[in-house]
Amino acid sequence: MTTLPWYDRIPRTRIYLKLPEILSGLAEVLSGTGMGEAKVAAFEQAFAEMMGVGEAVAQPYARIALHHLVQALSLPAGSEIIMTPITIHDIVNVLLVAGLKPVFVDINPQTYQMDPERLTQAITPKTRAVLVTHLFGLATDMDSIQSICQQHGLVLLEDGSHAYNAAWKGKKLGTFGDAGFFSLSSLKAVSTGYGGMVIAKDAAVLARVRNQSARLPVVAKGHMGGILIRNLIVNLATHPTLFSWSTFLLVRWISQRSPETIRKWQTDNPNVLRLQEIPTKWLWKFNDVQASLGLACLARVKDWDEKRRANAQILLDHLMPVAQDRLPLLVEGSHNVFWRFPFRAPEGAVFRQFMASRGVDLTTTLLPCCATMPIFADVAQETPHAQRAVREVHFLPVHPTIHPHRIHQQAQIVLAFLKQKAGIHVPS
Repeated sequence: MTTLPWYDRIPRTRIYLKLPEILSGLAEVLSGTGMGEAKVAAFEQAFAEMMGVGEAVAQPYARIALHHLVQALSLPAGSEIIMTPITIHDIVNVLLVAGLKPVFVDINPQTYQMDPERLTQAITPKTRAVLVTHLFGLATDMDSIQSICQQHGLVLLEDGSHAYNAAWKGKKLGTFGDAGFFSLSSLKAVSTGYGGMVIAKDAAVLARVRNQSARLPVVAKGHMGGILIRNLIVNLATHPTLFSWSTFLLVRWISQRSPETIRKWQTDNPNVLRLQEIPTKWLWKFNDVQASLGLACLARVKDWDEKRRANAQILLDHLMPVAQDRLPLLVEGSHNVFWRFPFRAPEGAVFRQFMASRGVDLTTTLLPCCATMPIFADVAQETPHAQRAVREVHFLPVHPTIHPHRIHQQAQIVLAFLKQKAGIHVPS
């Protein structure tokens, strides 16, 4: 039976910022030298070049990127916006605060992406926009979705936070719609500690977004420093050595005693709130510290994308012959970057404990199914495929810093679980 060595366990994820970059940013914040905007334009231009567009506008958070976008688009109050149900709850809050009505449509259970047929069925005379979230870095048939929006005169928005450099038929996700927005938070492939970005086809819309951003205050040093310290803690906690010697043992101890604690805290957090207004703590200018971090990530994002894709391919090669029904359907024409590698495991805690006992820490998605959250009961929808995905889909680690040999071993551990589940004896 394959078991990873005690000194080299695999964490569920790692952040994309390197330790020296975080420490440098923290030093700039503490000294007060990095709170300006001199480097922001260079980062925006580099981001635009990565996406193949002319301009991009940096934002404090992805949710504020959407907030500024819907304001710039001047969608009438009461407009319906069709959207993917698996997302952070504050994306829904932003739409509700803007006076819009989210309409959730279920995902395709095989691709985990918005289902064009269900999208068509959800359109009403009040529909004004469609918001597609490209989950897990997997691409879907954007030709169909774009065509549906054009036929019905709908604004198409894309949340490309998981999908940097993912593409459909050679065209990058995030560039099909009228506008796209992206998260730059700590776990994203392009990270600035926290932040967001907006691109748009209409220069006037982008100019209105930029004007709103220009009116924001400078971020408090304590707030920015706190963000970087959280990044520092995650970086250290998931460092291969420290993770293997300490973090892994703690996570496994918690999981053994209360298997659902961590998962439920992630997806059923009771502290989430229905908002009536945008909190002021979300509203601040993007700064030079963030720009420097983002430029460092952009310099290696394509290389790390390819390493992550190669790691994902190892898992596909091992698992496809025996577990095709548990793997995502990869649509022909898609270029997938596997920000996360989804593996359906309805066995839940049993699967997680099996993997942990052999050195692989993994989790379900951090994202809830917003269509069934109690705080959004007035816009609730039955989306059984999304609900099932939140419960059953586990992420097999494919971070680009994991050596391919460990990915091969991880695949063997998954196969051992499947054999054991089928009643075949697997020696320890």
